[in-house]
Amino acid sequence: MSYLNLKYIDLSSITVVGSLIFFIWGIIVGLLLFIYAAINGNFDTLSLLIPFTIAFISLVGGVVYYFIGNFLYNIFSNKIFSVSFEISNGSIERISILPISIIITLINIIFVILFYPGLKLVLEIILIDLYSFISFTPMISLIGQTIDIITNPIIILIFIVLTFILTGLGGFIYNLVSKKTGGVEIKLENDKNDNKSINKINYFKPSSVGLNLAIALIIPYTIIHLIISFLFFPVSYINSILVIIGGFIGIFIIMSISTIFYNLIAKLNPILVELESD
Repeated sequence: MSYLNLKYIDLSSITVVGSLIFFIWGIIVGLLLFIYAAINGNFDTLSLLIPFTIAFISLVGGVVYYFIGNFLYNIFSNKIFSVSFEISNGSIERISILPISIIITLINIIFVILFYPGLKLVLEIILIDLYSFISFTPMISLIGQTIDIITNPIIILIFIVLTFILTGLGGFIYNLVSKKTGGVEIKLENDKNDNKSINKINYFKPSSVGLNLAIALIIPYTIIHLIISFLFFPVSYINSILVIIGGFIGIFIIMSISTIFYNLIAKLNPILVELESD
């Protein structure tokens, strides 16, 4: 058993890996929307751009998100404190709750400050594109209401507070369930470089990532769903149960598949991290 502090994340490796995973998901979502548009009789030359547009936006968004987010993490890990992990028998069995909650919240605050002025504009552009391709008025109206809600400053403030609380709750649940599930299985390759312990993250076991994160995130997901349902979009109890079950299955599938993508990309470009033993 070892306790490791995540002191530094290599920006180039995580940006490449993260943005490629976003790009792949962008292609998948784009193709699904393209098929949906074609089935509903909205197929035209312009609709051929759907997969490429969404894939490009996902790629650019991934580059910005991963580069800035991890750049900020590296600053906070040196100036404040770093996230620590307990690794035993090749599995992450425990994570430090308070540090990860504070750092993720601080990163989100900075993202809001940087991107809030253009957030509504970007969302409206996406809305117009969806309307052009899908032409499903009730859904577009619902999306329009959602944009007004999520760009409300009070809602954003609540989101920041919830980020801290729900991240901590997710970490707490992970630490509990990892004792039963064995935690996320990980393979690290150590490489001594300039007296620093640089590690390559070569592999995650997809099913362990999917299961542990689905369990850890389902309660925060449920809380968010109930808040949104109570305040803005009331739904029946049966529908709420279906949404929660669907959320669990969705998280498991998305995280498992994303991990498979990571393992394939990591064969050529694994994420590099600096880990420091306690």
